Amino acid sequence: MSSQELHTLNTSIASKTDPSSAARALTAPAEDKFTTGSPESDIEGGLRPVWESILNVAADTEHQSQEHLVAIVRAVQQQNLSKDGASEVTVWGEQVRVWSDLPLFGASVRDAWNRAPSTGSINDFSASQWRNINAFLARLTSISPSTPAFDFSMFGLWTLRSAFEGTGEASPTDVDAAKVWFEYAEDVLTELSNEGKSFPANVGAGGGSYADKGWTGFNPDRLKVWQVALQ
Repeated sequence: MSSQELHTLNTSIASKTDPSSAARALTAPAEDKFTTGSPESDIEGGLRPVWESILNVAADTEHQSQEHLVAIVRAVQQQNLSKDGASEVTVWGEQVRVWSDLPLFGASVRDAWNRAPSTGSINDFSASQWRNINAFLARLTSISPSTPAFDFSMFGLWTLRSAFEGTGEASPTDVDAAKVWFEYAEDVLTELSNEGKSFPANVGAGGGSYADKGWTGFNPDRLKVWQVALQ
């Protein structure tokens, strides 16, 4: 995928542009569409390329080298938009704040999950890209205690479930993706487990080997399963 936003973000990273300036350059095309009364299609059309470019750069950036990208995303979230009275916009029927609520970023991450390796999509991530995406989200989740908009722990749970809760042997790809959640967000995973954070319906259910546990999200027993598997 190629877009103005992707080119801008790659250029900012290559030139080591300071995060605030990089964030402004990245979001400028979208903000042109954020005016009072703009149709949702225009707003979504402005937001999506921003998030997709971030996720694609994250996938192609080795996880040890993602600090600058994370700093840019934090700068995006901290921006205040007050153009033509449109600091709040309607997306999918909800009033959300641009950029602090990161509107549609979660939906874009969910779309990325449909590109997990071996899912059969036309643009599956490679094993290394999948690890990098997971590391990036783990890095963001690690700062979610102070900035809740960056809580992507649900995706971490899904990755850990795929790696360590199945009935068969876990694939190296799944295990590598799971490991980076503990590398970058272990403290948050532990806190959420101690708090018993849950999710609706079957979102947080146990994997095949633990389907009868009645799990609905994070809990200390589940955390122990993951920790033992990682040893």
